[in-house]
Amino acid sequence: MTMRAILFPTDFSEIANNAFLYALHIAKSIDAKIYVLYTYIEPVLSATHGGQPELLGEVYQNIELSQFEHYKKKTQEMRDLLERENLSDMEIVFMFEEGPVASVVKNIVDREKIHLVVMGTHGEKGFLSKIIGSNTVNVIRNIKNPVLAIPPHAKYQGIKRAVFTTLFREKDKHALREVLLMANAVQAKVDCLHVLHNSKAGDIIMQTENWQHEFPNENINYVILEEVESVENTITAYLIENNIDIFAVVKRNRSFFDRLFTNSTSNNLTFHSKIPILVFHEEP
Repeated sequence: MTMRAILFPTDFSEIANNAFLYALHIAKSIDAKIYVLYTYIEPVLSATHGGQPELLGEVYQNIELSQFEHYKKKTQEMRDLLERENLSDMEIVFMFEEGPVASVVKNIVDREKIHLVVMGTHGEKGFLSKIIGSNTVNVIRNIKNPVLAIPPHAKYQGIKRAVFTTLFREKDKHALREVLLMANAVQAKVDCLHVLHNSKAGDIIMQTENWQHEFPNENINYVILEEVESVENTITAYLIENNIDIFAVVKRNRSFFDRLFTNSTSNNLTFHSKIPILVFHEEP
């Protein structure tokens, strides 16, 4: 079995550094190699003097050099952080690439056979792109791999409980297996959570029994909740009340995903600033 690989795109901000620590602990717990990626975009410049195209090349070269100097300085700070946290024995590859974050990430995910992308998020009130950052949203929309979004106030203190929200569909099983893989590595319990919306309790109970037969030796707790106000509100209230460490969701459709992030109840704001979200794409 090849070593698992995590990709961590960063802009070297405080939010990203907090997420980096989280990513390191996850990588250590599942024995994964971690790729740290810094991307920059060259501005579009026009040559005002047609006779001096070499000046333009020089400007681009200077931009790349200054970006590379910034990258070298900041990656050294990250290495210092590894020393302080006693994590310097971990296998880390630093990468410096030009281009938009989402497309560079997609290329690296394919090239290096990445299993998981970990990114920092803003955790602010507002629209989806503002809450988790347009870069994170673009990456989630652009790749098929799971993305773990780490909000600014999430501190890694071990993962004891994870929630996986499910409609108990065949397509959800692949994501659940991935969640269980991570949960088993850190000895965490997994709650399979379903909110009754257009579903009948009897049908769902039957589905949980089927899943119990299919995952007989796993540490899974099946939770069925009545809808209060909305599905999103019911889920976020459960996460907060039960001190959940990671929330895993299959991105079935854009509207559910957007509502989950833009619901502005106080529960939701606590959830956005503290609880990491593991986003899976629905299997075709």
